[in-house]
Amino acid sequence: MKLHHIGIVCTESDINKFFFRPKKKFIYNDKIQKNKLIIEHNPFNDLWIEFVIPKSEKSTVFKFLKKNGPGVHHFGYETKNFENQKKILSKKKGYLFINSFKTTIPCFGGALK
Repeated sequence: MKLHHIGIVCTESDINKFFFRPKKKFIYNDKIQKNKLIIEHNPFNDLWIEFVIPKSEKSTVFKFLKKNGPGVHHFGYETKNFENQKKILSKKKGYLFINSFKTTIPCFGGALK
């Protein structure tokens, strides 16, 4: 299992306040979760940064942003066997499994769970 991406919830104007601004970015409108995703890949460490911007009050992250302000929302990990890794982590202290869903984001190379 390796770190794939860091998800940061913010408004579009908040992006300029973070430690870097995306130079080459991918933009994806997630119609299911009602979010705009601005995604950048850092080829030096193979890490993706995902800025998650709520598009409406029905967005999955709208309440999070309103309550907590902009900041880290999640860490996405890459694994070859998701179900097996989920069982292993559920038995360890310090890991909280909240939800799982499958989506397709083209710049991430296809389907994500």
